[in-house]
Amino acid sequence: MNKVLDSLSGLPTAPRASNLPSQVQSILLEGILVGTLRPGERLWVDEVAEHFGVSKIPVREALKALEVDGWVTSQPRKGTYVRELSLDELRETFEMRRLLEPYSAGQAALRRTDAQLMELERLLDESNKALEAIDVVAVTQANRRIHSVMADAAGNSLLRESIAKLEQLVQRYFVAVDWQHRRESMEQHRAIYEAIRDRNVDLAARLTVAHIDHTESLAEASLLRLPFAAKWDWGDRMKDSISAEIP
Repeated sequence: MNKVLDSLSGLPTAPRASNLPSQVQSILLEGILVGTLRPGERLWVDEVAEHFGVSKIPVREALKALEVDGWVTSQPRKGTYVRELSLDELRETFEMRRLLEPYSAGQAALRRTDAQLMELERLLDESNKALEAIDVVAVTQANRRIHSVMADAAGNSLLRESIAKLEQLVQRYFVAVDWQHRRESMEQHRAIYEAIRDRNVDLAARLTVAHIDHTESLAEASLLRLPFAAKWDWGDRMKDSISAEIP
């Protein structure tokens, strides 16, 4: 089994249904987000089709949709590759998070429903169980869902969609974050949840800013751990600050 097929073996197969391209696209995207499909990895149409037990047509359609959304890149006569990570993208993403998420958390404190609080409590418990099991995929999915429900609670669909895209972008940068830091992040989620539950607008916003600062430092450290990070010009200050966080 070659390296690409080995990566694909970590993904579920697509169930038989009428919209195969959409299903293949969703599963491949999840693989990209959780790091099963690595940055820069080539996605061979034949091998993806073999893994899912489908023809090449839905695979080509799925890869084209992923390219339109910016998750893969295609090169003539060279193939399709999972898009590389980038320090510039990471910084820009966190810049946008600082603009949107504290406001969203404050609005969630004003507008949240009892059902949303119950869902957040369930997800926080789920994330703790995943942490205990050292299940990186389950932790990642619970984390994304927590942010999604908090954004839903703000009651602004455009804001929710913008935050959802940012959360997907950020998620790829946490592949190498250690478990103690993941636990700290989840504890911050609970504090934000409690502020939203208590309708404390200012506290929810302030805790969200602190959480974003914390996760940006973790994402930068995670990025530096990855094999291709050495080719970037991080600058002496960045190297020193990130290296200090790496055990």
